[in-house]
Amino acid sequence: MLAQQLVNGLVVGSIYALSALGFTLIFGAARIVNFAYGELLMLGAFFTVTAMTVLNLPFFVALPIAVAATSALSVLMFILTIRPLTRKSYVSLKGELQVILVTLGLVYIFRESAFIIWGSAPRRVDMGISGIFLFGDVVITRQRVVVILVMALMVGLLYWLLYKTRVGLALRAIAQNREGAAAIGLDGDRIIAFVFAVSGALACVAGSLVGALYAVEPAMGGAPLLKAFVIVIFGGLGSVPGAIVGGLLIGLIETLAGAYIGFAFKDIFMFLLLVGMLLLRPNGLFGTTIR
Repeated sequence: MLAQQLVNGLVVGSIYALSALGFTLIFGAARIVNFAYGELLMLGAFFTVTAMTVLNLPFFVALPIAVAATSALSVLMFILTIRPLTRKSYVSLKGELQVILVTLGLVYIFRESAFIIWGSAPRRVDMGISGIFLFGDVVITRQRVVVILVMALMVGLLYWLLYKTRVGLALRAIAQNREGAAAIGLDGDRIIAFVFAVSGALACVAGSLVGALYAVEPAMGGAPLLKAFVIVIFGGLGSVPGAIVGGLLIGLIETLAGAYIGFAFKDIFMFLLLVGMLLLRPNGLFGTTIR
């Protein structure tokens, strides 16, 4: 039973890690807490469902189309609603509160729009993958193996982008010292818009995987946002390794607590871990800057 629950926790943690990566990237680059991130995850899942049903496409063909649409929506959200506020008062408390209020408003706009367009009935995303793998007494569906592989692929692509490309170098420079980066000619708004595009792509992939394992519905963004918030605080706001480690660890803790103690208590341990981290190590496991 322990081995089975560890596998289940790894699958859940993979989705949590993907969800947290986009959230922590935005904070690391722009010091913005984007509360609309969960709704981008939800919309990305619906874009995938729509591409599959309207265009009659398989999951892995529809997913890149949905990723492009979600990335475009994320950039548009930044340009129209967030950039005007950050330009006026980037470091002020008033500016930060304005951004938080705007993203909270977008939560309700996106959610109600989803209700109007797609309705409230849950929908299932069919990956087109069936069958199981047996490892002794441990059973894992092929679909869940694909979830882990997709997470690993996205993490690998993100690390390549951050540490092997010029745009990744510019992004890390903006994250560590925006004023200094601007002094050497880097366009901070353009780099942050790119971060929003990457964040939207990660949200879409995470949402589509959630839809494949569970269901897609307009209110699905709230729980992943809350988990992502806990994970990035635990791992370190702005830390990519922290989001990965935190996501996997939270997934394992939830699964083991639900299996051995009770499903109703699984969230208690997550928040106890959060409180303990804030008291003992406020900056998280890996600090608060993309490096």
